[in-house]
Amino acid sequence: MNAKLRTPALMALLCLLVWAVFAGDIQAGKIQIPDGTEVKVIFDPNLQLNSGKVEKGIPLMVNLYEPIVIGGVTVVEKGAIGTAIVEDVQKSGKPGKPGFIKVRITEMEAKGEFEPVDAGAKIKLDGVIEKKGGGKKLLSFLLGFGLIIKGGQGQIDTSKPYTAKVAESIILEN
Repeated sequence: MNAKLRTPALMALLCLLVWAVFAGDIQAGKIQIPDGTEVKVIFDPNLQLNSGKVEKGIPLMVNLYEPIVIGGVTVVEKGAIGTAIVEDVQKSGKPGKPGFIKVRITEMEAKGEFEPVDAGAKIKLDGVIEKKGGGKKLLSFLLGFGLIIKGGQGQIDTSKPYTAKVAESIILEN
């Protein structure tokens, strides 16, 4: 065989071999979700998250909105269950003071073929959603010397997905 043809053919064969080894390792072994990986989560759309109805410290359920894919392989399936916590809440008040709500997305369970190497470990997440209601101070003073009208409640739209990041690298295996 000609040396000019043999070198590209060997390189192609070597690349194919390397690809097969790494692809097989992902499919039948361990894979890492690195910290900083963005994930999208969503709340139950029937849930009402506003500063007038929730209290600080209550846990909330979230679901993975899109699967986590690493190297073309789905490592956590859509719908995986996660947790968020109401970190801060202030109800609206008089005179026209707006409400405020802050929710922190904290963790998620693995779902699918891959499980954490450390049994029972969860994928640690970090994401914050903050919403402030509308203030009505001027209107409150004009129409009742600040005694009648309250500000608007802080409201988080539960029908849309929110972004969080993996807070700590985790190794999963199948």
